[in-house]
Amino acid sequence: MQDILNRTSVRRFLDRKIEPEKLKQILQAGFAAPSAKNTQPWEFLIVQNRETLAKMATFSPYAGPIGRAALGMLVCADTNCNPFIDYCEQDCAAATENMLIAAKKLGIGSCWIGVYPNSERVEPIRQYFSLPQNIVPLWMIAFGYPAETPKVKNKWNDAKIHYEKF
Repeated sequence: MQDILNRTSVRRFLDRKIEPEKLKQILQAGFAAPSAKNTQPWEFLIVQNRETLAKMATFSPYAGPIGRAALGMLVCADTNCNPFIDYCEQDCAAATENMLIAAKKLGIGSCWIGVYPNSERVEPIRQYFSLPQNIVPLWMIAFGYPAETPKVKNKWNDAKIHYEKF
């Protein structure tokens, strides 16, 4: 439970590679997520090349962390698995949260960077990575060993909890 409660967005990383076995564990956590009708529409594009990570940092005004990360991941939805992009987003979000928590457990920091539905972000990514039309880039994740310790925020809010009726 503490890995969930203590997870934060990390935006600065050490110059240290993520070990392949740890990356595999992070990906396994993603694949363990639930999905509508078990369609598993996620596709994960892994980037470790410094030049490509620097390019990814230009795709959004908020993508700076990916340029400083040891590893970047582009989380995409395959609409051939499920043509309803809203369900794909939900499924891929579940996989992403699993990966963020797994990374935290392994001592690896992460930062979720939004892409979809902003066409100014989606189209350059689609072109740069030569994505087929059925593959929709939803967001990017920066992963790396933390070079900072962001303050954990208590996000609990009783006012947002409702029983039986709103």
